[in-house]
Amino acid sequence: MTSALELLRPSSVARAQLPRCKAVELRALRESFRRAAKEKVAGPVVTALYVLVRPDQDPAARLALARAAADRAGYAVAEVLVEETGTDDPVLRPRLAYALTAMRQETIHGLVAASRVDVSPFDAPYETVLRRLRSAGGFLHLAHDETRL
Repeated sequence: MTSALELLRPSSVARAQLPRCKAVELRALRESFRRAAKEKVAGPVVTALYVLVRPDQDPAARLALARAAADRAGYAVAEVLVEETGTDDPVLRPRLAYALTAMRQETIHGLVAASRVDVSPFDAPYETVLRRLRSAGGFLHLAHDETRL
């Protein structure tokens, strides 16, 4: 017999679907921003690779994923930005700030990263960065979409 407490507890299926639904929503938002930014580009789409690593971590593997994604998408890569600030708030990262400035100046059109953890594993800061990239006229392209880390 099922207890009242068990009836109130969310099922494992429902718990598993909640984060995935937000991930799908964030992917759709990122993709809509990417499409809108690319529509404004007359020539080649110029990007910067962007990865976040710990100070003691080699960025080569994450950069290889990002570069392969840029190549598959047909983007030119003008810069490589390696952020070594650990898991700080994305708003405080100097390489990300540099990228936003470069987008405003139209030096680059977007960032290519290995996965969303290069920006943030948390939904709210990740969405904030997506919106900041969009407001700077740019976009984010990922090697692995939001449902994979």
